[in-house]
Amino acid sequence: MKPLQPSDLMQRDGRERAVAWALTITQNTPLAPAQREQQLLNQFVAGELSLDEVITLLDEGTED
Repeated sequence: MKPLQPSDLMQRDGRERAVAWALTITQNTPLAPAQREQQLLNQFVAGELSLDEVITLLDEGTED
C-alpha cells in the first residue's frame, strides 16, 4: 500500500484510508473517537466537511 499524500484527501477513497488508519491506531485507547467525533469523521469521508472544518468543529466543542 502506498503512503497517503495530502492530495489523496481530495478523493473519497483517500479520505476513507486516512480515517481507517486513524481509527485503527486509536482503537481501544482513550483517543478513540466519541460519537460526535465519529459523526464528524463520517462527514469528512463523505466530502461534506473539509479537514479544517472538522478541526474547527472539534475545537468549538471543547470550549466549555
